[in-house]
Amino acid sequence: MHVAFVHTPIPLREVKNRGDYWHSFDTRYIAAHPHVRPMRKILWELPHWVPWLAGVLAEAGFDSLEALDFYGDCAVVDGIDEAKITERLRSHPADVYLFSPMTVNLPQALRMAEIVKELHPRAVTVFGGVVATPLYEEVARNRSVDYVVRDRGEYALPELLLALRDRTDLSGIRNLVFERPGGELAVGRLNPYMPVEKIPFPKVDIFPEDTGLDLRYIRQNYALGCPFTCDFCTIQTIGRKPEYFTPDRVMAEVAAYRARFGEHHHVYFGDETFTANTQRTLDICSALEKAGNITYDCQTRLNCLRDARLPAALYDSGCRWLEIGLESSNPDTQHEFKQHTKLDPLEETLARLRDAGLPTCSYLIVGLPNEKPDDMKRTVDWAASLIDRGLLHASYLSLFVPYPGTPMFSHPERYGMKLLHRRFDLYNEELAPVVDTRYARSDEVYDIFVDGVGVLAEAMSRTPSLTFDRAERVSPHRAYGEFWRTG
Repeated sequence: MHVAFVHTPIPLREVKNRGDYWHSFDTRYIAAHPHVRPMRKILWELPHWVPWLAGVLAEAGFDSLEALDFYGDCAVVDGIDEAKITERLRSHPADVYLFSPMTVNLPQALRMAEIVKELHPRAVTVFGGVVATPLYEEVARNRSVDYVVRDRGEYALPELLLALRDRTDLSGIRNLVFERPGGELAVGRLNPYMPVEKIPFPKVDIFPEDTGLDLRYIRQNYALGCPFTCDFCTIQTIGRKPEYFTPDRVMAEVAAYRARFGEHHHVYFGDETFTANTQRTLDICSALEKAGNITYDCQTRLNCLRDARLPAALYDSGCRWLEIGLESSNPDTQHEFKQHTKLDPLEETLARLRDAGLPTCSYLIVGLPNEKPDDMKRTVDWAASLIDRGLLHASYLSLFVPYPGTPMFSHPERYGMKLLHRRFDLYNEELAPVVDTRYARSDEVYDIFVDGVGVLAEAMSRTPSLTFDRAERVSPHRAYGEFWRTG
């Protein structure tokens, strides 16, 4: 049985002010990462689910596996290159095609599954992941989808493939959803998660070595799970106590990825809250510092940076970019959607991180349902002021999207919102919001976002006021913001 993992493209979108923004952002980002190289094509990062589940299947005895990357070179403005996709799928026949799209490229993944069925009628298509899980009923009823694996797939996927190979009964497979011949939907009960100590080592060589030329960094996980429950977050492990891989396992994975794709690559830890557990953070920092040859980025929350030992530990272990989910300057938003986070210690915390040599970057969201237009504008101006004062190094700006899988999508009326449509390829954090709230229309919020992108671009374009040794160097990199280009 030959199994192909499909990495689905996301349509490119034109966004006013984004070119200037990404140029300014990249100037600061690359200065803090002097070994970053221009990407040959814009894959950005390996789709983590592919080597992860390929490792699971290899452990189960499947030895004919390949990864098909359409993400890096098959996106066009407002669509995908169907001619190129069709030709590539024609030349890569498989018995099973696996898809794990996000919300924004679910329509494209379904179209690609349709192309698979046209080219290879006997092939099986399986969907899973962050959007197929909450929308499992409608995805499973799509005529081009044979099976949906909802939630985590470490148990269900190899069981499904073994049952297909051996032509045995599927009805007892947990997490599995499929439409029976009569139209009834078979929905398996959910399995407990596979403990992290039992998850097989990822199959790093599922991608060819030269894929390293398409990467900005190596994505890695230290923990699975996030103890917080933000209503706008669609990560399926939110509200769940994190389970941690051992530092030795993490270091072995990092070494394997860098050996294959390039030792120059830094690491991006994809944990939603890297510093949620102080002792666990200190443990991995100790292992990284001992290795002495790895720099990395990570993300966390303001209230997970209280311990005075963290700034030095992060810096000494190679952290060179710390992303903090601030979302909003509005205290009511922090109380309602961020588990009562207090912004009072923000400036003191940012100053400690800066003084330890750590560039910080905030995540901001405009359009949250409790905020008025003036609240949104204040958040943007607040972040620009923090950049000007040398407390922040950079900031992302996104539009609020009520993704499937969140209570905001399931029950928008509870938040005073009206869902405008279900065109999922427009559920994009850079496009006009898909909701009207009680305080702002979609078009009003979008205008604030576009203006805010310009405000942050200007703030980041001004002479850096931070004094990091690495951040002040002139990088030889000249492709600032190039990944943003759509043509």
